[in-house]
Amino acid sequence: MSGPHDGRIAVVTGAGRGIGQEYAAALASDGATVVIADVDDRLAAETVQLITDKGGKAVARHVDVAAKESTAELGDWVRREFGAAHILVNNAAIYHSMRMDAQMDVDIDYWRKVFSVNLDGALLMTQALAPLMIEAGWGRIVNQTSTGAYAGLGGAYSVSKLALIGLSQGFARELGKHGITVNTIAPGLIHTEATMVTVSAEARAAMLAQQAVKKEGQPADLVAALRFFCSDEAGWVSGQVTIVDGFKTLRL
Repeated sequence: MSGPHDGRIAVVTGAGRGIGQEYAAALASDGATVVIADVDDRLAAETVQLITDKGGKAVARHVDVAAKESTAELGDWVRREFGAAHILVNNAAIYHSMRMDAQMDVDIDYWRKVFSVNLDGALLMTQALAPLMIEAGWGRIVNQTSTGAYAGLGGAYSVSKLALIGLSQGFARELGKHGITVNTIAPGLIHTEATMVTVSAEARAAMLAQQAVKKEGQPADLVAALRFFCSDEAGWVSGQVTIVDGFKTLRL
């Protein structure tokens, strides 16, 4: 495969399935060599197979984004294996087990676990890979937040996704002078295996009723935003959030 990212190295976390898998496949189809960084080795291998069967280039690496030792090891491995990194997509998140516990009663260990993946993971992955982008003088970092960040519902998931926007803007300020942009995609309800388990059919129907575009979102619906943020043309776009949700007309 060839495309706008020929010769570039992309790292996508949580790319074993769902949205992350879709992102990884899109970047591979655009010519990048994609590192599938996931805590589930079996799912990561399946994504690699999906990409290579279509003529793309991908490799799986076991990574726990919440552990500094793991993310640092990945950064060292990417340096040894490729000598560079150009694109980082921080997609990994605790979502499948999302709970809407009242914050007055939430278990602090659960809260910290969600934040360790959804927020600390993006911090640690950026710390591990941005130095390679700085050396290259070019980089694109895309973080995955959620429209849940704006819902005012509270809870560990929504609050962590709101905090991720602030983290992204801080990195945008720090890294811009090196030719690195940092942006955020905020999906609405997307049909994935995790969504089907986490969100009830009644809740999904209610959310669809609020959308101006009467279509259930699919992972592929997010790819255009990803491609734009990763493009050469978007070099003057940083610190931004793009909401992709069919326009929820009752958004808070």
